[in-house]
Amino acid sequence: MSLHHRIKPKYATRNDQIVAELRESAGAAPPVDPHMKVKRLTAEVAIAMALIHGGDWRVQIDHEDGLIVVARRRRQSRNL
Repeated sequence: MSLHHRIKPKYATRNDQIVAELRESAGAAPPVDPHMKVKRLTAEVAIAMALIHGGDWRVQIDHEDGLIVVARRRRQSRNL
C-alpha cells in the first residue's frame, strides 16, 4: 500500500480549503490553541537544528517554570 492512502487531507474539498485560506488572510481564522502553537514551533526548531547540525534532537517544554529546551539527544553507548 502506498503512502498516498495513508495521508488524510486537511480539508474535505477544494472549496473548504479556499474558504479557510480566505478567512486566514482576512484575519478571521479560528483561534489557535497556544499550547499547540508552542509545541509546533519548538518542533520546527528541533527539525531546523537537525538539518543544520545533524543528529537527533529532543524538545522539553515546562509551562509551569516557563522553560523550553531543545537539545541534542545523547548517543547510546554500545558497551552495555
